Formats: sequence, structure tokens, C-alpha cells
Amino acid sequence: MNTENVESFFHWINERHSIYLKRKVGPAPFTEDEILQRYKFTNPFRENDRVTIWMRQNWTNPHQQAPICQQIYNICLFRMFGTPEFAEAVGWQTEFNPSLLKSTAREKLNRKEKVFTGAYIITNQGLKLPKEEVVVDLFLEPVWRNSEDLAKVAEQKSLRAMHKALGKLKGWGGGGFMAYEAVTDMNYTPVLANAKDKMTWANAGPGAKRGLNRIHDRPLTNGRADWNQEMRKLLLHKDYYVAMPQADDDNIDMRCIEHSLCEWDKYERVRLGQGRPRSKVSYNDGEWYPVN
Repeated sequence: MNTENVESFFHWINERHSIYLKRKVGPAPFTEDEILQRYKFTNPFRENDRVTIWMRQNWTNPHQQAPICQQIYNICLFRMFGTPEFAEAVGWQTEFNPSLLKSTAREKLNRKEKVFTGAYIITNQGLKLPKEEVVVDLFLEPVWRNSEDLAKVAEQKSLRAMHKALGKLKGWGGGGFMAYEAVTDMNYTPVLANAKDKMTWANAGPGAKRGLNRIHDRPLTNGRADWNQEMRKLLLHKDYYVAMPQADDDNIDMRCIEHSLCEWDKYERVRLGQGRPRSKVSYNDGEWYPVN
């Protein structure tokens, strides 16, 4: 590993989390870093994201006593739509109710109300059907149908095992992004609480792989490496570089490393003139907010 690159990576985690903490007390600007002032980067700690906070408080935490198979399905339902507005409209599901989900989605879409998240893209996989039909009938129905089998997988207390099992279902495989989102949520519920591989496994996406290639001074297009081993080595270095409030062993896990590599790669693209993130930030009367 290139030591300067490792220092730059952990500096990004420090500075981005510092912005999060300073935003709570204001006023802007919250950093002297011109790139972080101008462009939007997500939190290194996923649990600090606005939507995830809502999900914990209003969706998963109030239903910790629900059957594990039901919790798995509802976590997948929430992330496949990805908005508190839709989740609040349909409520926690105790059975598979496709007509309710699709009709609610159509009604809100017709009123130009928020249904699907803009944070990530759920594709129709080439099907010429309304998105809500694809999501409900093709992506969520298999989760409900296999939820008891997934509950048995959860008994292994392994993020990787659950990711593999969920990734076999339509809409959840491919690069495994959506399966990884749901599995990460399960780690904060009775489904996969205290998963044994929280500190040893993460699903490296394209951005994280580019970040690791930068760490090791490799071509960005390199596609061959032991990504998990390299992320574990970075995790072992955290105590030397991370000096921020709330940065304890529970917060800095493999998910934090994987996600931060992706965001740091975006940061480096701007710094090196290789590209720009799609979202900027703006200041208005001392308030910081993202703008597309």
C-alpha cells in the first residue's frame, strides 16, 4: 500500500465525518476543503444518513419482535423503494400484498409524489413494464416466497452467507448492490445482529475497487485483486489515522471501509481532474443542502 494514499483515504473519512458533526451546530461552511465544500459526498458511516435514521426509528426498531422472515421481507421492501414517504404510506407488511404496494405507488406517482429513491437506480432489467410492477412482482415476490429459507440462512450470523442467498433472487444479484444494502440493514436488526463477519467481509463495488487500485497505485481498470483482504488490511490501519468523535470499533467496520473507498475515489477524481460527482452542495442563509 502507498502510505500517502492510505493517509489521504483516512483523512477523507475524518473530514467528511467532521462536516456531519459541524452541520448539527452550524453555521456553514463546515470545512476548508474546497472539494468537500462544493460537491456532495455521503457519510462514511451509513447509520448517519437521513433515510437510514428514519428507517431505524420508524421501520425496523419498532418491529424487532416480528418474525425474522417478516423482518427480512420488510427490509428488502424498504430498500427496493428507498423512500420514507412510500414506506409510511404502505406501512409495515405482515403479508405479501402486491395490489396495495402497486396501487399506492401508482397513486403517488400520478400526484408527482416521491416513491423511489434517487440515491441509487433500480432498473427494469429491460422489461417494458411500469417500474412498480417490476419491483413488486419480480423483485419482492421472490423475497416473500423464500423468506423462511432466508430466515434459516440468518441463523448462520453471516453477512456474506445472507448476501449470497439473497443475491440468487431476481433483482438482487448482478453486482450484488441491492442485496448488500439490505444485508447491511439486517446487521442492525435481530436478523443479523452481531454478525460474525462484520469486521472481515464486505461486498466491494466498482467504486471501492477503483479506490483500492488508487491505494495500491494500480491502473484504475484493474479487476483482479483480493478485494476483501485489501479492505481488511486498511481496517487494521484505522487506529493510526482516524481521530474523530464517535469513531470507535463498532463504527469503523468493513462496510465503512468499502463505502468510504467509493466516496474517496470520487474525491480523487475531482482532485486529479478526472471527473466530477453529479451532485453539488450549496449554502443558503447559513444552511447546507445538496443540489443536483
